[in-house]
Amino acid sequence: MSTVDQMQSRGSLIERIAADRPSLSKAFGRIADVLISAPAEFMGRSIQEIAASAGVSEPSVVRFCRHYDFDGVPDFRIALAMSLVAENANPSRPFLEPTIADKAFVNRAMKMAVAREAVQLIDSDRSLILDSGSTIQYFAQHLRAASGRTILTTGLNIIETLWGCRQHTVMLPGGTVRFDARALTGRMVEQSLENMRFDTVYFGADSIDPEHGLSTFNEDEAHQNAAMANASRRLVVLVDSTKFRAPSLHRFCGIERIDTIVTDRNIPADIESSLRDRGVKLLIADHTGEDSIK
Repeated sequence: MSTVDQMQSRGSLIERIAADRPSLSKAFGRIADVLISAPAEFMGRSIQEIAASAGVSEPSVVRFCRHYDFDGVPDFRIALAMSLVAENANPSRPFLEPTIADKAFVNRAMKMAVAREAVQLIDSDRSLILDSGSTIQYFAQHLRAASGRTILTTGLNIIETLWGCRQHTVMLPGGTVRFDARALTGRMVEQSLENMRFDTVYFGADSIDPEHGLSTFNEDEAHQNAAMANASRRLVVLVDSTKFRAPSLHRFCGIERIDTIVTDRNIPADIESSLRDRGVKLLIADHTGEDSIK
């Protein structure tokens, strides 16, 4: 069962864990207390830091997440954030965005297959915008061997991936650093794009829906993504199939603006049909399970 399906079938993870608290083991109870009292700490800290805060071993933190049928801590934290979105989170509780490290780990093989499939689209591009998402970072790895292009990005992770690729002209707009996302954000990003034009923008998304369009966890990111779309002739979206069932939050683009979506073969049939009916081109990556990080 995917992270999204797990979240949808269970509602709020925090509520479930709070209900379970009296029956949990001593170690799991301490971890639950950290999560319930300080969800931001659980979302943003390393496993080592969570274990130290709860006074338990690091394997106990992993076992706690697996107790709720997740593969590990990254999957659990993604589902935690998404469950809070799905329940329209308590207004008194600040929204918690997953870190880029957690996003990159979850569904990694599918994301790598999608990124590899998308490379065929760059032939007509002389200038590109890349967002800061984890799938786009895998896509940027393929650009290391591509001929020279002008590339603008808000992603510090993308800059790191393209470091030393002197054939490219790589541009960063101004902005404020979002450390967990390893990206720039803010009005300065939008101002930088106002008088610029690019061939294609390559987006990831936290959620994609045939009716609602593309959305993301972070409101500032949604504003700058809309500016990126307005500065580009063509819009391409790279998403693994789990994003089609994710709850939406901050919308930044309608489906009618999208030229091509690159995803994997697990895209739900009804959604695939709906997207094709709306004139969206689809590229389907065949994930074999053999992808790996080199």
